Amino acid sequence: MSYYILLFLGLLSFAYIYDGFVFNKNISYVRIVNLYTYSLLLFVIFFAGLRVPSVDHDYNTYISWLSGDKKNFIAYVLQGKDVGFLFLYKLVTIFSNNFALFFIIIAAISVIAKYTFCKLAFDNKFVGILVLLVFSRLYLTQEFTQVRVAIAMGIASCAVLYWYNNKKKTSIVLMLTGLTFHLSVIIIPLFFLIYNYCSFLKKRYVLFFIPLIAYFLSPLCIEVIHLIGSSRIDVYIDGSYHTTKLSAFSAYYLIRLFLFYFILAFVFDYINEKEKIFVYFLACSLFLQIIFSWNDVFSLRFTEVLGIFDLSALILPLKYLSRKFKLAYFLLLILISFVFFYSSLKIVQPYENYLMLMFK
Repeated sequence: MSYYILLFLGLLSFAYIYDGFVFNKNISYVRIVNLYTYSLLLFVIFFAGLRVPSVDHDYNTYISWLSGDKKNFIAYVLQGKDVGFLFLYKLVTIFSNNFALFFIIIAAISVIAKYTFCKLAFDNKFVGILVLLVFSRLYLTQEFTQVRVAIAMGIASCAVLYWYNNKKKTSIVLMLTGLTFHLSVIIIPLFFLIYNYCSFLKKRYVLFFIPLIAYFLSPLCIEVIHLIGSSRIDVYIDGSYHTTKLSAFSAYYLIRLFLFYFILAFVFDYINEKEKIFVYFLACSLFLQIIFSWNDVFSLRFTEVLGIFDLSALILPLKYLSRKFKLAYFLLLILISFVFFYSSLKIVQPYENYLMLMFK
């Protein structure tokens, strides 16, 4: 696990170095920050892209699916099965059939999308600590495992922020692109539209109850899912795919739930319109985690799709708390990042990549 520890330390160092840039405009320091930023991005891209199949449990599944895709490409496209992912693979195979190259490109797109979101979220401030939170929570679960969701979520999440920056054409194109990589991200534009057309969702007292009503609606949700039915949903509810009930007392849920109500109580009055969307999506994420808690696949998938938004919400106290509390909260976020990262280690095996195998 030493390589994963090195990864976390690299992200932790970035949080300190990059966020220090806000208070230091020295040109030499800026160059150091830029060099470290590009080096870290390249590292996390190749760290994920060059991993061997034994590191995560989905790699061989993708190889099998994409290998079969050579014969069934048109059939998959007509089914609408993540056509963006398939088209990207088809484009890469024009130049090379090397799966490592394909996964490097996948990692590059998803990592750059997440980094772009982190820069846009607070107008280039708090980038370091937000990158630490986002990659500690999502990197091993997405760039290593759920690679289609990694791309789709990163692109679709950026689309929301581009909308707030009055780049609406770019936003629409990015949202549609994200949907072609994984349909689960449809909840991002869906919840965003609901938020824009229902002004009462910006009220603190309404947000307060969103996570709570999930406990009462969860039993009804089970019946609704059975009624909807589809080939992509049925495998997760008919026993074809092993699922379990998710505990409402997981560290990930409880940390976010506590900080959500802390934000509503002490920070909400100070935040701007763009930042309110982070709090809203955090409320939705907590809602989805509980309403689908009877099925860990649905619960974690939909929660992770909104993950970059709710992690951004956790930054808000750091921005608005008084100076005497900022350092303590910054250290709390580092501790939370470590808990998230440590928790995600259980889904991966000891790290190896193709370059390491060459020197064995």
